[in-house]
Amino acid sequence: MSLRAKRSNLPLMKKTNVLITSGPTRSHLDAIRYISNTSTGRLGREIASEFTKKGARVTFIYGSGSERPEKGAKAIEVTTIEDLLRELEGLKGQDFQVIVHAMSVLDYAPERVIDGKVSSTGDWTIRLVPTPKVINRIRTWWPGSLLVGFKLEVGKTREGLLEIASQAMGQWEAEVVVANDLKDISGNKHLAYLLGPGGKLEAQANTKKEIAKRLVELTQRLYDSRSP
Repeated sequence: MSLRAKRSNLPLMKKTNVLITSGPTRSHLDAIRYISNTSTGRLGREIASEFTKKGARVTFIYGSGSERPEKGAKAIEVTTIEDLLRELEGLKGQDFQVIVHAMSVLDYAPERVIDGKVSSTGDWTIRLVPTPKVINRIRTWWPGSLLVGFKLEVGKTREGLLEIASQAMGQWEAEVVVANDLKDISGNKHLAYLLGPGGKLEAQANTKKEIAKRLVELTQRLYDSRSP
């Protein structure tokens, strides 16, 4: 057997440490109520499974109630943005070559959480304030990692979506951005565009499994290009 053939049988990302965030976040209103978003975590689970199949060591942070890999990943459950930031900060000493921030982090949260239960009679006015930009914290804590961000929009044209994703890439200092629109996600259908360095369109995918496969292929290629 040739050396090339032997190498082809090895896991492509063996010894590569990958951090993935996935699923929703919640923010409490009072002791029994909260606001959240609609993320199921299915895409994050597919991405984690694909990295695991390639031999990567995966740390998977997922939102309460969302899906997680059945095996092969170290899974950490979080509920709020504060939980997420605490877990991420606790991992700062670990070296992750690739970070995939697929979690749907609330952009707004209640200004204050009310102790106990708010009465169900009468009006209830809630003031929402901006939340921390988690992806910016990730970039600060892991400046050398290959960072993948996600951009979800609603009702945009293809060109508009790609432009927004390209701008986000620069703001986040990310190497890859996965751009998708809510109108293109239903059932098994999930249309997404994968942008690489410089905002170049590298791939298009039409299902969650295909997004995961294309994303792992792209990050592998970009990571290999960094090697001396």
